[in-house]
Amino acid sequence: MEAINSTLAELIVESEGRYLTSAELQPIERYLQTFTERFKTYEILQAKAEPLVRHALKKFATLHPDVMQKHGKRCHYDMSQVLRYIALAILRDDPRFFNDSMVLWETNILTAYHRQNSCLVAYRCLKETMETYLPPQALKYIEPYLEMMFQALDLPPKLMATVQKSAVGL
Repeated sequence: MEAINSTLAELIVESEGRYLTSAELQPIERYLQTFTERFKTYEILQAKAEPLVRHALKKFATLHPDVMQKHGKRCHYDMSQVLRYIALAILRDDPRFFNDSMVLWETNILTAYHRQNSCLVAYRCLKETMETYLPPQALKYIEPYLEMMFQALDLPPKLMATVQKSAVGL
């Protein structure tokens, strides 16, 4: 895993043998200007992920007790992983990293097991939980990543296969 976000990594490669232009430097400036808030959001997720996941899954269990009974441990693991990857993507300021590292993988697995609909509900429970317990400045960084999950989980399986093929350049 690269430590720098994909946009900055591409800029570095593209600038080989020349200086970056003012326009090309803007993503670096934005990255640095938002780093403190993104770092605080990362720390909030690191500290609160476990109770957020437990609360969201408790809410989800009232809606889908059968799924929680059969797959509760897996739901907990997957949701915890998604939050860790959201935290990393926020720290890196890199939606592409989140999409490539988590969204495509997670939705592929969930679609294969026909669990995308119930997981969509579970992640909506997570969003509601976060809206209740997290500060607005953290939510502004978190919500775009949750929306990426929602959009991917809401795609029909055939369309998801097309999205995955285009993501890997086939």
